[in-house]
This record gives sequence, structure tokens and C-alpha cells, in this order.
Amino acid sequence: MRVSREVDRTRRIVILGVSGELDDEGLLRLVAELQKDPEVTPNFALLIDLREASGLAVTGNGVRALVAQPLVLSPISRRAVVVPTDLGFGMARMYEILREHRGGGIRAFRDFDEAQRWVTSRD
Repeated sequence: MRVSREVDRTRRIVILGVSGELDDEGLLRLVAELQKDPEVTPNFALLIDLREASGLAVTGNGVRALVAQPLVLSPISRRAVVVPTDLGFGMARMYEILREHRGGGIRAFRDFDEAQRWVTSRD
């Protein structure tokens, strides 16, 4: 798994681009890397781009482990994930549903531009 990171301080957004094989351990590693980033503050938004990733090794247990992680960003920060496959979209929706009552939810998209518009909007 390879991760590219773009921090846009003006729009207060972090864009993570993931490529290669994504598995449960990789999901948790994304959180750990975000926590260690001194440029990221809790009021940033997050956009995770999984268009170049293969997430066949992501499991329900991995998604539940991700839900159990402490939030890096504020509970009201917008988070979006772009997943083009049905399986990936389903896993993202699972995270969305499990996180719903704990704050810090995420919204799944299939289109990058739509996700970027949503995550940077202030409505």
C-alpha cells in the first residue's frame, strides 16, 4: 500500500490517496499516520481517495477496529471516502453506519469531484 498526502491549509483539508493493496492493517495505519502529522489540526476535513486501491483484503472486523479508534479530527469535521467498487462502497457504508451514533462519521462517494465539493463545503 502506498499513500500520498496533500495538506491544503487554506481549505483546511487533508487528501489521502491510497494505491495498491489495502487491508485491515493498512486502514489502521492510515489513522496512525494522520495522528502523527503535525500539519493536521482537529478542525481539518478529510478526503480519502481509494480509486487506485484494491481493498479485497479489508474485512468487517477491520472496519469495526477502525470504528473503535479514537477520532483524529473533530467529530464535526467532514470526512469523505471515494470508492469505485461495490465491495469498497459497501465497506465504507458499513463504517458510516457503525460510526453514526459515535460522532465523526464519514460519507461514501463514487465520484471524486462530488466528494471534494461536499467535504469542502460549509453547509
